[in-house]
Amino acid sequence: MASVDNEFVLTIAELLAPRGHIRANRMFGCFGLYCDGVFFAIIADDVLYLKGDAQTRATYDDIGMAQFTVPSGRATTLSYFEVPGEWIENPEPLIEIAHMALGAANRAQAIKDTKKKKRKPGKASQMHDKRNRA
Repeated sequence: MASVDNEFVLTIAELLAPRGHIRANRMFGCFGLYCDGVFFAIIADDVLYLKGDAQTRATYDDIGMAQFTVPSGRATTLSYFEVPGEWIENPEPLIEIAHMALGAANRAQAIKDTKKKKRKPGKASQMHDKRNRA
């Protein structure tokens, strides 16, 4: 992560390193965090948001993790939830909840992969197959 010069991003990456290889990429004025190649977190304005889903939602709600809202003309929410700031000073709960976020990210990726497999090939692909058979 030599190209990242944001101190907060570097700190978070260091704290989450026990989970795996952490990489940060700039995206849309924020940073996207990957663990072993899996996109699982967003950092926006020095606030960490972790991936969530139906399995993590109750725990995140109990903790008081607010859902990430895209700052735009209309309210758009994403399935990422704000990590309490005090966890940066005491990272034990952060590492535990990051494990849950990675699970949510892996489940989301598995769903995407399944949908890709179910897609039928387009016309161009079918025509290519016909030409190869002839």
